[in-house]
Amino acid sequence: MKNIITLCTLLCGILTSSCSQNPQGECLVIDLVNHKQLAVEQIALSDISESIQIIPLETNDSVLVGRIYGIKLASNKLYVNASNGILVFDSNGKFLNTVGSKGRGPKEYVGLYDIFPENDIVWLLDDSGKKALKYTSSGRFLEDFDFEKHRFMEYFHSGSDTFIGFVPDLGQTDTDIMLAFFDSTGITDSLLYRNPITETGTMVMLYEEATFINNGAKTKFKHVFNDTIYVVKDCKLIPDMALNLGARKANEKARAEAAKQDMFTADPFKGMDRALLYGENDRYLYLKVESVSVFYDKKEQKVHKWEFSLPDDKRIDPEQSKKFLPKYIDKYGNLIGETTPANIEDNQVIIIAKLKR
Repeated sequence: MKNIITLCTLLCGILTSSCSQNPQGECLVIDLVNHKQLAVEQIALSDISESIQIIPLETNDSVLVGRIYGIKLASNKLYVNASNGILVFDSNGKFLNTVGSKGRGPKEYVGLYDIFPENDIVWLLDDSGKKALKYTSSGRFLEDFDFEKHRFMEYFHSGSDTFIGFVPDLGQTDTDIMLAFFDSTGITDSLLYRNPITETGTMVMLYEEATFINNGAKTKFKHVFNDTIYVVKDCKLIPDMALNLGARKANEKARAEAAKQDMFTADPFKGMDRALLYGENDRYLYLKVESVSVFYDKKEQKVHKWEFSLPDDKRIDPEQSKKFLPKYIDKYGNLIGETTPANIEDNQVIIIAKLKR
């Protein structure tokens, strides 16, 4: 790993600083103290979108989509991470092919963390098998590589064949890796910090402790115990904006308490709010605070709790629910989600709304 000493010193300073201490000047602070008291606003999806695509996924005996875990769009193809595999559809919902398959062979995955399509390449990150697998969009296997020894907890594809891995407290008494930049050759750079909780010698691994997003121009990162959202640039973290959750903010004390408890039964976040990133474009930031979906309009500088309705002329069936709750904003500025068709024997309907800027 390169620059361990200098990066360790740098990150120790960054992680303990607030957004307002950024030497380049204060950054945006989003007030979420009263987010739970906000009324849910019923708005038309067209109010915040330039265009809306409604795509019913093809249904036939050989293509039955189970539970959907994620939907990605790249080069006019839909990549659906479902309980029965990675399914690829064209922009009209016609089934094209599958990518990869479950198993323990060199071309197979055990349990998927996420999929990352880019142009005509698809990366599958297997967190159970601890490896990355590279395929063409048509499903042809290209290569894979192991990263088991690095023990990453969260992963992010940062472009081309490069990735960022997040490593939580691993119960060590020396410096822990927080962010590791890696490719098929191994870790190429890292951001390090000394975590005082490691003095207990107890491993603490919390699901969704860190989240990443990409808005097409920048990769951003947030740690659940820090209120600052950072831009990841040149293997450094640059404060970008901050979330004000007041006294309900998740903090390091919660993590310290978690280290003393049974992680399978304890709730380290009781009485606290976790703020997780779910995407952004030039105008809107989408995040979830616990289970509450929150949108921040940068132009209006206002926080919203929106529940969207679909235009009447875009509905697949008159009996179909008009409500739409999106999964995330992708790097192209699309608000993406799904809805259940009126005929429950049909596959899901994918909704892609190009957000206004």
